[in-house]
Amino acid sequence: MANRKGHIPVRTCIGCGAKQSKNELIRLVVDPDGLVVRDDWGKGKGRGAYVCPSNSCWKSLQKEHILRKAFRREDPIALHSELHGVTWENGNKEAERHSF
Repeated sequence: MANRKGHIPVRTCIGCGAKQSKNELIRLVVDPDGLVVRDDWGKGKGRGAYVCPSNSCWKSLQKEHILRKAFRREDPIALHSELHGVTWENGNKEAERHSF
């Protein structure tokens, strides 16, 4: 049996496709109203998707097909109004923290 003490989960950003540790990315989930919201605690129900804390990756989320593919949904999907216009200064994940 392998020792998994040093295991670091790796996830892929839906904006740029970069693979990073789970802790470096921001988790998104779809709420019951069909809106994409941040899941800061990582405990949201359903499929999660991860995005880099960079402006270019957040801008790519404006394209609905990226969100539908990431969440494996065919029905319309949109970002929660709190996520529109979120910016990240100097790659600082804590720069604009929103809670839902």
